[in-house]
Amino acid sequence: MKSLYFLFTFLTCLTFTNLSAQEKSKYPQDYFRSPVEGRIYLSGTFGELRSNHFHGGIDIKTGGMEGKNIYAAADGWVSRIKISPWGYGNAVYIDHPNGYTTVYGHLKELKGDAAKYVEQQQYKRQNFSVDLYMKAGQFPVKKGDIIALSGNTGGSGGPHLHFEIRETANQEIINPLFFGFKVKDFITPTIRSIRVYPAEEQALIEGKSKAQTYSLKGWGADYLLKDKDTLEIAGDFYLGINTIDKQNDSNNKNGVYEITVFVDSNIVYSHNVERLNFASTRYLNTLIDFDYYKKKKSRYQRTYQSPNNKLPIYKNVKNKGIFSFNDNNYHHIQYVVRDINDNKAILNFTVLSQPVAESHSLATGNLYYPLSENNYEDENIEVYFPKRSLYDTLSFTSSMVKSSKSVNGNKYQIGKVGTGLQKHLQVKLKNIQIQEKLKSKVYIGEYYKKSISAYSCKWENGNDLTFKTRDFGEYLILVDTISPSIKMRTKLEANKSPKTLSFTIKDKGSGISEYDAWLNGSWILMQYDPKKSRLSCKLNDKLQEKNDFKIVIKDAVGNKSEKNITF
Repeated sequence: MKSLYFLFTFLTCLTFTNLSAQEKSKYPQDYFRSPVEGRIYLSGTFGELRSNHFHGGIDIKTGGMEGKNIYAAADGWVSRIKISPWGYGNAVYIDHPNGYTTVYGHLKELKGDAAKYVEQQQYKRQNFSVDLYMKAGQFPVKKGDIIALSGNTGGSGGPHLHFEIRETANQEIINPLFFGFKVKDFITPTIRSIRVYPAEEQALIEGKSKAQTYSLKGWGADYLLKDKDTLEIAGDFYLGINTIDKQNDSNNKNGVYEITVFVDSNIVYSHNVERLNFASTRYLNTLIDFDYYKKKKSRYQRTYQSPNNKLPIYKNVKNKGIFSFNDNNYHHIQYVVRDINDNKAILNFTVLSQPVAESHSLATGNLYYPLSENNYEDENIEVYFPKRSLYDTLSFTSSMVKSSKSVNGNKYQIGKVGTGLQKHLQVKLKNIQIQEKLKSKVYIGEYYKKSISAYSCKWENGNDLTFKTRDFGEYLILVDTISPSIKMRTKLEANKSPKTLSFTIKDKGSGISEYDAWLNGSWILMQYDPKKSRLSCKLNDKLQEKNDFKIVIKDAVGNKSEKNITF
């Protein structure tokens, strides 16, 4: 059997020879320079699996430090600058004459005339968060110009540069490593394990009606099942794979470029992450086994394509990624996992197909369908499902039970945790009885693993409470009557003017919603870092001999805190 596996492996290597070179030939190889100084080390790869989305660029290490020079990758002009406490944080977009746009995210600060323009607009709008679009040629840059310093702003988990290349016309994001950037990588991907799923109710995986997980053994790039080489499967099934990739001189566990499945030497499934678009990136939640991810925080990429799956990544997929044999015969299955530098890991195993028992339906509850609108209503809850909010047919249930955590004494279980949603559901909780004076302070809390995520809500028809969500789970009605806290971090010294003022701001309930500050009666720009719960401002030349500073913070239900300082 092993000699047969090695023959299949040899033929597979021939199939993939020079594929990487063909893919890269579609893109310019010497047009863009590195956005950082020196060798590129990656902490994140393009198409990597993230929470609710694919990673849309590469994450370039900056030595764990902020303040490194970031360079324009080619001649062009700054077309957009977005400043936000979330997402990419401080981000610069540069359009280039060759039809591509480069994006630089999580920056500490911007450089040049565009930086001055951004600050002017922030003061004009009296808002830290701005999203500015510039005219072509308004802020030109040359290849190698310093456009910013690296940072850790927005949703970054540590100092690094998020770097993207987009096709300007349609804003599709393309793997930057197709454009000639050199990353040292001679390491094959790692295949950790696989899962086998029944695709019909009467199917059995090794005699069991639920998905089964199989550990692997391997040497080099070749993998086999750890405890057996043949799986006995009755009925239709599909597969899932848990796999990562690494580069030389880096311990980060990154995403792979391509996954392909052969059955009896024929390609029956393949997907790769050459290009992505923002409209479809959340469909990641139907590529992976979302239920397993919610329970175990480990991702299996499935071959199965659900009815509502608009991912543009698939190639050569037969029968929606479901394997249908039922022929009392042996079938050789081979997984090929490839990174963008053409390093390959290969898993071989055999399936003995067996006939299934007579079909019978086990579905219960209200069946809701992914391509149509759906509505649920009982005496306590209404839920509206827009078209394409579900990925697959769903047996939906909802309930209300007693809970001391909720202000009205009830907890609402909406659907099953582990079922992914593509679009927001509209939820109405009926006939909520609470004190009238507390109604303006109400928010919704999603209770999951002993933590609460806050949602805004609205009152309708007097006592009905409405909100939107993209998560099934447990929901509580909560009240927030406590104002946010403001703690000054800067120590003021007598006869010495501070260069900055810094504050720690926190809210225990509905969350920080607004923040503003004034120096000697004039609005002053505050920079917000929610990761550190920190607000700060630069004073520079704005100080007088005696200065009055006021800061005001509001939470999502309108509770307000104010702090006044004279120095």
